[in-house]
Amino acid sequence: MAEERQQTDLGTETPIAENGQVRALLALLKESDSPAYADFAELIESVTGMEERLSIAVGELSAMWEDLQRMQDRSLKVSLQKTCKALEGNISSMQQKLSELKGKIVEGCRHILADFKERGTAALNGITHFLHLKPTLEAIRQGAEKHQQASSRAMEKIDAFASEYHEAGKHMKNMRLALMGKEPVQQAKTSGEIARYVKAPYRASRACMGAMKKNAEKAIAVLEGLEQAAERRPSVLAAMREQAAKAAPIKNQPEPSHDRGSR
Repeated sequence: MAEERQQTDLGTETPIAENGQVRALLALLKESDSPAYADFAELIESVTGMEERLSIAVGELSAMWEDLQRMQDRSLKVSLQKTCKALEGNISSMQQKLSELKGKIVEGCRHILADFKERGTAALNGITHFLHLKPTLEAIRQGAEKHQQASSRAMEKIDAFASEYHEAGKHMKNMRLALMGKEPVQQAKTSGEIARYVKAPYRASRACMGAMKKNAEKAIAVLEGLEQAAERRPSVLAAMREQAAKAAPIKNQPEPSHDRGSR
């Protein structure tokens, strides 16, 4: 319960683009004509893309569950239920990772906005605070790629099995045709209705995870751009210290002598 309460406080249940902290920082960056505005807006756009694609996947799986309720073939129904359950778990795992990412973004916005009240526009250089998002984004990218590849392998196995099944069926049919003195068929049937049903959950998962991976890679590229910009830009704190050192009076310098003999 405490964890759920914390997520609600951070605004992870709200779409990232509608979060108050995120909107406030975007508005502030734009008003201040900060070069980080475009990058931060692109980062939010990438996360929004992840949210939308997971939402679509949830809807697709929900529709599949409804179709399964009407399916008559019990053995096929049980098999597809197991598949949908596994893919549902993959999507749930991605939702948790995305919730963690959103929480860190909201917390970063809160940190920068609070700092802005104390230091003014200099605090906006703290946009590099979001660089710590990279490990979470990398976990999303790797997880999405793993699930995507697993779905592709499953679909290939289904196609191979269906092909073998229909090829065997063709041979049996040709044996009957030969006994009847008729010409054999030359081409086996392509994957039928059953293969299409079995592949459907994997196809939906692969499309979802492909989109998740693409958006994660886009967000990582944005963070790398911010990191490079931060390396090129001199530290604001270092510049302030340097300016203060120049303005400070020189200490330990001997005072001029008032002795006439020394003139």
